[in-house]
Amino acid sequence: MFITPHTSVALWITTRVADPVTAFFFALLSHFVLDIIPHGDEGLASHKETEKEKRLYLMKTASIDIVLAILLMYLFIIKNPSFNNWIVFSAVFGAWLPDLAWISIDTFKIKSLTWYARLHHRIHDLIGYHYSIVYGVPIQIIFTLFVIKITF
Repeated sequence: MFITPHTSVALWITTRVADPVTAFFFALLSHFVLDIIPHGDEGLASHKETEKEKRLYLMKTASIDIVLAILLMYLFIIKNPSFNNWIVFSAVFGAWLPDLAWISIDTFKIKSLTWYARLHHRIHDLIGYHYSIVYGVPIQIIFTLFVIKITF
C-alpha cells in the first residue's frame, strides 16, 4: 500500500488519542491491518524489464507518494493548529515505520532482519488475493479521500 493511505489513517488516529506514544503504537498497528487488505500495487514496476529500471520507477513513485503524504500531514497541521504536533509526527512515523524498515532491510541487505521482511511479506499475502494496479490505485485514492473526509 502506498504511504499516503497509511498517513491518512495516522492522522485520523491523532484525532482520537492524546498521547504521542499511544498514537505511534496505534498507527504502527494500523499499518499492518491495512497491509492485510489486498491493495493492488504488488506488481507496480512489473512492466519494467531490468532490475535497475524497476528500482528507478519505484523510487520515482515513492517520491511522489511521500510528497503527497507530507502535503497531507502539512494540511492537517495547518487546519488543526491546536493539535499537539508531537502526536501527529509520532503517529505518522508509526504508520511509516514498517515500510521504512522493510525498504531498509531490502536495500542494505540486512541479514539479521530478514525475518521482519518475511513477516511483512506474509502480512501482505495473508488473504492471498491480488488484483491489478488498475484497480489498486483508484481504491487507495478513494480510501484515502474517505479517511481525509472523516478526519478533517
